[in-house]
Amino acid sequence: GVNGALFDINTVEVLRGPQGTLFGRNSTGGAVIIRPNQPTDELEGSASITIGNIGTVNAEGMINVPISDMLAFRAAVTKRTDDGFVYDEILQRNVDDTDKFAGRASLLFKSPGGVESLTTYEYFNEDDGGTPVFLKYANPAGSFNSPGLIASNNYRPVDELLAEQQARGIYRIANGTPIFTKVKTHTIANTTSVPVTDDITIKNIIGYRDIKSHDYNDMDGTSNSWFPQERYFTSDQFSNEFQAFGDHGALNWIAGLYYFTEHGRDLGKSAASAVDPGNIEPGSVHGYPAAHYSVTDIEGKNSSYAAFMQMSYSMTEALKVTGGVRYTRDKREMTVRNRTASMCRFTLDDDNNPNTPEVRPSLDNCELTVDDSFSKVTYNINLEYQFDRDRLIYLAHRNGYRSGGFSARPTTQLVFQRAYKPEVLNDFELGLKADWYINDMFLRTNIAGFYAKYKDIQRTLTNPNFAPVQTVIANAGKAKIKGIELDILFRPVSDLELTFSYAYTDTKYVEFITPSGQDLSGDPFARAPKNVYTIGARYTVPTSDHVGNVSFGGSFYHIDGYNANDTYVPGITEVEGYNLLNVDARWNNVLGSDFDFSLFATNLLKKKYSSLVIDLNGLGFTTHTPGAPRMYGATLSYRFGAN
Repeated sequence: GVNGALFDINTVEVLRGPQGTLFGRNSTGGAVIIRPNQPTDELEGSASITIGNIGTVNAEGMINVPISDMLAFRAAVTKRTDDGFVYDEILQRNVDDTDKFAGRASLLFKSPGGVESLTTYEYFNEDDGGTPVFLKYANPAGSFNSPGLIASNNYRPVDELLAEQQARGIYRIANGTPIFTKVKTHTIANTTSVPVTDDITIKNIIGYRDIKSHDYNDMDGTSNSWFPQERYFTSDQFSNEFQAFGDHGALNWIAGLYYFTEHGRDLGKSAASAVDPGNIEPGSVHGYPAAHYSVTDIEGKNSSYAAFMQMSYSMTEALKVTGGVRYTRDKREMTVRNRTASMCRFTLDDDNNPNTPEVRPSLDNCELTVDDSFSKVTYNINLEYQFDRDRLIYLAHRNGYRSGGFSARPTTQLVFQRAYKPEVLNDFELGLKADWYINDMFLRTNIAGFYAKYKDIQRTLTNPNFAPVQTVIANAGKAKIKGIELDILFRPVSDLELTFSYAYTDTKYVEFITPSGQDLSGDPFARAPKNVYTIGARYTVPTSDHVGNVSFGGSFYHIDGYNANDTYVPGITEVEGYNLLNVDARWNNVLGSDFDFSLFATNLLKKKYSSLVIDLNGLGFTTHTPGAPRMYGATLSYRFGAN
């Protein structure tokens, strides 16, 4: 549902750490709140176009119309296209082109009595190339590289393919797979607030989203037809949240009820070690693909219920305490129909006797439904002391929860029915937010240190030595996470602004025993780089109003190398760290007009970097997808009406 485009945005709020009260559901890692611009009571509009290398053409437009004293309408659209930057030598074209369109229409009603109702519809359509994949590591001893398999399928040895890929570089592949990504999303939502008294307001937020996607990718990154994969995904989601909140001087509070439900289906078709027949399409056997193909077909029904309350009380003018609690109950139901063209991919306990062997059902009876429910009380406590208008210190303790569920690819009913448990995170954070004025200089320092205890962490474990590949979600027992985050802004003179953002994260498993009894406690965390930082600068040229506002800026971004997979393989699943340099020049209000013009370049030094796609080293390959090369272009914008 988040696979969309950002445009006509008012604010983006990043809430770090677990959110145990107001969000609660599946929020052990934090929350990102994106608020689009709402209709206003002024006639205004804007348009912009960006033209860049690799055939980039991005366009945006917005119009805001006040219809009456009580009604206002706003509409915005964006269209983004480019030719891609990864060339397939077999197909003789780029395979990762971009073609996205999104639109939003909003109607705001405001009554003289204070009632507000905002109705929004969003549409998103993507018809892109797919995710380009190249061979990063090869294992000649992998099961897909057996001499018999290579000979019978007219395959090429993987070490030869790797040598050729390394000679080409990461932006040229020779896979021959016509990959694509197609997504359509419809979202409609309404937020209505009604003042009950001068101090109390009630609000209702209701939303519905429909998602359909279809993608085709080459997971092995070679001309051998080892692992092409096609996926169909649909989901319908509905949510409603009712809130009541009040402001009584020193006391602020909010309470609410939340409901969410979704129904979806994820049907993935893959071919493992087959003669390439072209695109994966349904065959004549039960509507599924023909010989050589396997299907992971999962239908899910999920629901979530919650009640929450949070209060903030100012004990003095400087000291404020906030506390909240949330009860969440999640229900998960999964129906699985995994199969190949010739057999069901799992066994069933037909006689309901766990002491007797399970049997493999016929394709007509290849279906199993499992369900379970999970509940948790989560909370947060925050103590905040404000020294003065510009400086405050806080201490926070938060408890977050992520629902349990079921693995989608086991091979026995016993394992299917074994739900993985919810994960729970307790963290403590001490921070300082302060503005400092030193003569004519300005310094902002936002500093935080945190320590977290992580329990029953959900991790995806892979057995790459079996085709089709088997994965199971398991709970890693315990872990500890600690770190520091800095956000610093320094303005030594009015025309120069320097910024520095830094995150240090130290993660460690205390206990990680797999269902098979393997001890992985010494493995590194997945996707947890130790050091990430950005250094930025912007200089504004002193000019008069009739010239406009001219500035030059840039940023240097660094990320350490990290393990990119829950199933860690030394020397294989690590991703190298990299540095990126981005620069831009802006001329706003050109010659005193309503036009803005800017130039930009990202990855100016042409750093070549990549990220892990899939590790199937036991089968013979590990693949990556390349990061963007140097990109550059120009943007021209025009606006009228309100500033």
